Amino acid sequence: MPDPLSHHTDMITIRPNSKPLFWWLVPWAYACELHRAANAVKAYADHQDEIVDNQRQTIRHLMAENYMLQQRVRDQDDAIIRGTAITPDAHPHE
Repeated sequence: MPDPLSHHTDMITIRPNSKPLFWWLVPWAYACELHRAANAVKAYADHQDEIVDNQRQTIRHLMAENYMLQQRVRDQDDAIIRGTAITPDAHPHE
């Protein structure tokens, strides 16, 4: 049976209830385990911050594109009201 904890090396595994054997005899080992868990939580939070920043950037880009498309529709509406010819673009906007 495959090992369920053999994750990819980039995956962060946080085991909050893991204690070294005989941790009361060697408290330094328990402190090291707590330090490792705290570093894993910090790395996870940093990764989440990067994801949120990427989502914000995507939303800003989509808002700018939406504004541009709304402006094009207003310009075309104005051209129709004035009765001027609407010349289509040579290439589609993306």
